Amino acid sequence: MDALYSCRCILLAAAALRLLTAAAVPAPAQVMGLGPESRFELDETVALDRADSQVAARIERAKALLADRQWDEAIGTLRQVMEESGEKLWPAGPRRFVPVANHAQQLLLEMPPEALALYRARVDPLAERWYRQGVKTHDRRLLVRVEREALASQWGDDALMALGEMALESGDAAAARFYWERVLPVAPPAEAPRGWLAAPDTQLDPAAVRARLVLASILEGSADRARQELAEMARLHPDARGRFGGREVIFIEALSELLRESAAWPAAARSGDWLTFAGSPRRDKTAPAAIDVAGVAWREPLVDGGQPSEPDPSPAEPAVSGRWWPFHPIRQGDLVLVGDGRRILALDLATGRPAWGGAPAVYRDPWEDLLPGHVRPTISVAQHTLTLHGRRLFARMGDAVTSHPPDDRPTEPGSYLVCLDLDAQGRLAWKASADDADWSFEGSPLCDGPTVYVAMRRGDIRPQAHVAALDAQTGRLLWRRFVCAAETPSRGLLSETTHNLLTLDHESLYYNTNLGAVAALDAEDGRIRWVSLYPRARTGDLAKPEPFRRRCPNPCIYHQGTLLVAPADSRRIFGLDAATGQFLWQTPDRVEDVLYLLGASGDHLIASGRRLYWIALDRDNQGKLAHVWPLGEPLRPSGRGLLAGDRVYWPAEGKVYVFDQHSAELEHVIDLAAKGADEGNLLAANGYLLIAGQRELIALGRMKEENTIGDTSNAGVPLASPVP
Repeated sequence: MDALYSCRCILLAAAALRLLTAAAVPAPAQVMGLGPESRFELDETVALDRADSQVAARIERAKALLADRQWDEAIGTLRQVMEESGEKLWPAGPRRFVPVANHAQQLLLEMPPEALALYRARVDPLAERWYRQGVKTHDRRLLVRVEREALASQWGDDALMALGEMALESGDAAAARFYWERVLPVAPPAEAPRGWLAAPDTQLDPAAVRARLVLASILEGSADRARQELAEMARLHPDARGRFGGREVIFIEALSELLRESAAWPAAARSGDWLTFAGSPRRDKTAPAAIDVAGVAWREPLVDGGQPSEPDPSPAEPAVSGRWWPFHPIRQGDLVLVGDGRRILALDLATGRPAWGGAPAVYRDPWEDLLPGHVRPTISVAQHTLTLHGRRLFARMGDAVTSHPPDDRPTEPGSYLVCLDLDAQGRLAWKASADDADWSFEGSPLCDGPTVYVAMRRGDIRPQAHVAALDAQTGRLLWRRFVCAAETPSRGLLSETTHNLLTLDHESLYYNTNLGAVAALDAEDGRIRWVSLYPRARTGDLAKPEPFRRRCPNPCIYHQGTLLVAPADSRRIFGLDAATGQFLWQTPDRVEDVLYLLGASGDHLIASGRRLYWIALDRDNQGKLAHVWPLGEPLRPSGRGLLAGDRVYWPAEGKVYVFDQHSAELEHVIDLAAKGADEGNLLAANGYLLIAGQRELIALGRMKEENTIGDTSNAGVPLASPVP
């Protein structure tokens, strides 16, 4: 242990200090000086809350009873398993896990009519009561109980239809489609596992169900899928009639007309507010308008005490910059907010002055001036994100280190959450600390109004990923759910800084753990819906980290029912079905330099690293590289870019390259040095371009109409033709 400790102490990396110094002086993620000790090979095991051997034995017994046509005992066994162990995880494929209750329900749904009738005689009265009360009171929770616990009842299909209607009313067309697809008794191909639990039979009109599926696709803006669904409907139900838009119609005619009209619908109005990392809880926001900028309008220091010293230099790794940009500002109206783990600044967008007069900091850590007792070598650097919901601001504060070696663990919790009331000029509404020093909050939480959701880590040789929910008014813990645990490159020998963020879409939470797993959880109670494991990059060298290990923050993007994920422990980017966790596609390894998923535009995911990538999302080409720029020597990335209007803004090599999102053509280049600005993360805000650098927040002002748009020497230069 002494030798290991001495070896760690000679690492060339800026220290994450006992309190928050990683926030003040960003440092490179490399760890050097270890020689052979810097190389690692991770265990492939990802620990989950799996069903144990006793649960497996009971399920096997139920299967044997079903095979022997002992229906009554088999049904009783499966119902007992669902009640006692339903939330444990069961393999639904080689890399996908679902709750035991799902597997038990699947066995019930597949029973022959004789057994199904016996089951329904037992559960139908209760399922009917839940369904009727849920519809009467518009209580989604009661309908979900039918779905979770009694889908094989005669009321399962009715509950799915009602849940789909509720989802569509709330604007969640993807969830509505997922419920309605399960009404139709459609079996998957023989070679493919069933991705969802579907009603075994239904008395509902299949044409009316398919009409709803087409409607969901149209409202979501998925015109190609709507056309395919219409073609299938025309084949199966060419003359089907029903109520649509308050009148009796032939479904095909009414939906075809609606699809034609949808092409002329104006795009949904985009708010200019940028309320959390990547703009929205789905992490897929595009700013409403493109920006043409002039010079610096204002600048505000992001570090107390003047200009900090330069961070330690990057090792000889020419492909990736050694600089880091840890600050991720947000904006609501004329208010700009940015934090550094110790302070939260509130600024006026037009002037850069303090939003409410006085000092710009509306919150300061009460212990920020306490000198650290020692210096810790650490992997990675702090990142600082914030979240706004209404007029409440949520932030993770305190020590950025989330995992500690056993011989260097602090005695008290290092991170905490704060909620500030902006209507009271940033007054502290509540503060929530982790249980003890083993627990850390990963990053800023998300909020849906009544509840705050946050990723948590429990430090160990195999760090554990959890998701927690807190009451938004008081900060009281409501629930906490274990997701997974796995070995990391620190192997318990080094401190580690992580900043994992959740993604929220209506009632679903999605979590890219960066520990070999992506998970979906129910936002109401934290119940895991599915966990999918991706192939990890298990070997590496801390002295020469691969580019993809610098992906942080890197939450999932939710886009039209698909999760787009770029884990920090994989060379690839993945597309998963958000409802089931099934892998839809993966990119080739050549995108391993991608650091940021900027968002989805049309049929493409746009990602950036040393190059800018357009990754196809359409059904025929999904996962393939459509365009890449530059084709020659890569550029040094210099912050997180963004999508605004119909443009892509990509910071690299001290410039901002501006592309057309759809044609992938370079339009112009903004030379930051020529405008008196530094590199950093970008934020579009009402005509201003905000740049969060290492030392200061800079606002580039609006360009006057008579001025030109910066350097146009590369304007009109197209990207490569589609990449094979």
